[in-house]
Amino acid sequence: MKYFLIFNPIARQGRCKKKWKKILSLLRKKKVTFEYRITQKPKDAIDFSFQAVNDGWETIVAVGGDGTICEVITGLFMAGKSYLRPKLGVLHVGTSPDFNRYHQIPTKIEEAIEVLLGGKTKLIDIGKIVYLDKNEGVSLDKLDTHPEKKVFYFASNVNIGLGPRIASRANGRYRKFLGDFLGTLSATLISLINFKEMNLFIKIEERSFKFSKLINLTIGKDPFLASGMRVFSQIKPDDGRLYILSIEKTSVMSLLFNIPRIYWGNFLKYKGAQLIYGKRVEIEYNPDYPEIEFDGDVRGYLPAKVEVLPKALEIIVP
Repeated sequence: MKYFLIFNPIARQGRCKKKWKKILSLLRKKKVTFEYRITQKPKDAIDFSFQAVNDGWETIVAVGGDGTICEVITGLFMAGKSYLRPKLGVLHVGTSPDFNRYHQIPTKIEEAIEVLLGGKTKLIDIGKIVYLDKNEGVSLDKLDTHPEKKVFYFASNVNIGLGPRIASRANGRYRKFLGDFLGTLSATLISLINFKEMNLFIKIEERSFKFSKLINLTIGKDPFLASGMRVFSQIKPDDGRLYILSIEKTSVMSLLFNIPRIYWGNFLKYKGAQLIYGKRVEIEYNPDYPEIEFDGDVRGYLPAKVEVLPKALEIIVP
């Protein structure tokens, strides 16, 4: 089997670069046929993945964090050759290994390479999101024809509201100086300061919902959110559904008191939390909090459409 590796050198504040030699040495020692490319800027991984599909590579390996995985997956699907789509392997050297936790892929390099070369696979669902590249506040019915429309594919989750603010802070100096867990927790607590609840209109299939005191909306396939945060749900990797978690403010003290439950996994005991399942979600524009974050990075703006692609991707697992 041939492997095409896509390295992200700035994953985990540049620590990925330190592991290159180890990864390449182990692969060469095992006489693996491979090539690799190194990203220089955002979205390079999309282009490299896209080209690797067209060049006929059998397995494409994301070497980075969840953001790198997201871009590699997007390149696989943008190539548009489902009958030739390669398998996805992951060597996680990023910050929060949410994808690996969910699919039980080890994060230690030696163990991850053994899994990669073992070749066992499974089919999983993938999310597709259509959104705007610029904050222009257009109506949802004009999204598909808008010149700034963007299409991405993701494996974990989409966040609107508080999530983009947490990601921006955590991906900046917080994780760099405080580490993964404390950095994300600090970013969460500080982002809550002066955050005003928002009004948001969404549609799940044909059902319409209005949230009047929303703090965050999460739409996803992966119950792990970031740095140990999680929401226990009935979602499975291949069940053809998305979970939609809304968090509304009941009171400041109640919200702060319930933050530890995000890490324990029982946040649904918070009265302001609601969990719904669906296959397609449409989110209208919000002028106060228009940003969208998915798979760890802030990438664009509302309005947006999110849908699940059932059993669309073959990944390498233990």
